[in-house]
Amino acid sequence: MNRYCYSLLLLFCFSLGPARAQTAALPKAKLNDCYRVVGKDSVVFYYSDEYVLTPPGCATIRRHVRLDSAGRFQGFVRDYRLTNNVLLVQGAYRAGRKEGLFEIYHPNGELATRGRYLQGREVGDWAYWYPTGRPRQILSFRDGRAPLIQQFWDETGTQLVKDGNGTWYRNELGLNLSGAVLQGAPDGRWVLRRLANDAVVVREIFRKGYFSSGVVVDTLETYQDESRLEIADWDAYSQGEVYTLSKVCQ
Repeated sequence: MNRYCYSLLLLFCFSLGPARAQTAALPKAKLNDCYRVVGKDSVVFYYSDEYVLTPPGCATIRRHVRLDSAGRFQGFVRDYRLTNNVLLVQGAYRAGRKEGLFEIYHPNGELATRGRYLQGREVGDWAYWYPTGRPRQILSFRDGRAPLIQQFWDETGTQLVKDGNGTWYRNELGLNLSGAVLQGAPDGRWVLRRLANDAVVVREIFRKGYFSSGVVVDTLETYQDESRLEIADWDAYSQGEVYTLSKVCQ
């Protein structure tokens, strides 16, 4: 699954069409305008919040990283918010792929996520926290498959999933995704709703942890190939590896 259209936003990517059409006539920025060489093999890249390369005047994030002879990320990487110099991401790359411990931070500087990569894939247990510093969840990643939900707490500190069993939810960008968890996997009916009016957008059915079927309510589209809902957070920082250029900086 393409995780660029992540989690709750996955089913709303079509809504970006008109906005994209309005800016289609603008030329793209030049790559040379979106980075600065600060050492023999050290580079600072400038990105938007979506990790699209953009000139510094329009950027919100800067990335300090080294490049190998093939132009791939190599060694330690640090991402900072340009407005206040807050650390957003720190980790390391090997031959262009994330390797070892990564830490992601909330805009207020609190730790948001900590886990390990192996050859570019999440592995083992990943821990997550709310911006307040309270624990949020622990997910277990398994060889490219959907992660298992081991533990989950709400914002008040109440544990809703314990040892892989309970109920899980996420409120994000005006949407709520929720469902039951059995032995770490989604079970029964999972629902994506709009928070503004409690309208159901998507329903999916799982049986003993396996996806069964789903329906997009607005269009009555049904599907049985795979789930279209993501439990894991969108790793926006990974988009920096793609070298996507923004439109010119206005």
